[in-house]
Amino acid sequence: MFDLKSMMNKSIKVYIADDHNIIAQGLGALIQQIPEVEKVLIFDDGKQLYEACRTSLPDVVFLDFEMPNWNGRKTLIELKALYPKLHCIILSMYNEKEIIDDCIKKGASGYLNKDCTIDELREAIQNPDEVYFSKGVLQHLSGYTKNNNSSSSYNSPLLTEREYEVLSLLCEGLTPKEIGLKIFISHRTVETHKTSIMEKFGVNSVGKLISVAYKNKIV
Repeated sequence: MFDLKSMMNKSIKVYIADDHNIIAQGLGALIQQIPEVEKVLIFDDGKQLYEACRTSLPDVVFLDFEMPNWNGRKTLIELKALYPKLHCIILSMYNEKEIIDDCIKKGASGYLNKDCTIDELREAIQNPDEVYFSKGVLQHLSGYTKNNNSSSSYNSPLLTEREYEVLSLLCEGLTPKEIGLKIFISHRTVETHKTSIMEKFGVNSVGKLISVAYKNKIV
C-alpha cells in the first residue's frame, strides 16, 4: 500500500518505448498512478527514446524487447554507453534465461513480463541498485512453468556462413542497416538473409528469432 510520505514526493520522470500504442498507453497509465512518478512520456521505438534522453534525461526507462528500428537490447546498449547509471528496465513476453542474462549483463536493472502488476512496476522503479524480476519471470527461471520444455531436443536448421553471421549480429541488437555497414553488404541483402533465416526457424518476428536462437544456444 502507498504511504502518505511517498504521495508527497512526486519527482520521478519515466520514459517508455513500445511500438504497440495500446500496450504503451496502458502501461503509462499504470505507472502514472504510482505516487512518486511525476511525468511519463511514451515513444514508438528505442531510437526516439534515445534521442529524447539526449535532450532531457529521465530517472527510469522501460524498453520493450522487440521493437522496429532500435529494439530494447540495442537501445539498452546505446543508453548505457552514454549514461552508465541510467535505470533501465526491459519489458518482454520472452522469458528465456539466455535473453534475460544477456540483458542484465548489458546493464538492465530489471526484467518484467508485460502482464506485471502496478506493485511490481513500482518496486522495479524504486530499486535502481538491485536487479528486479517480476513474479512471472522468476517463476519461469525457477522452472515452475507448466510448459517447461528445457529437456526437449531441438534440431537447429542449417544456416549458411553468411546467415549465421547475420543472425549473430541480429542477436547483438544491430539493425539490418547497421549489419550491412558492418559486414559490407547492402541493406537489402541483409533483409533477404533475415527473411531466409526466419523462414528456416519458422518464426515471424526478429524477437521470436532471437528467443529461439538464445534458448537453444545457436549463437
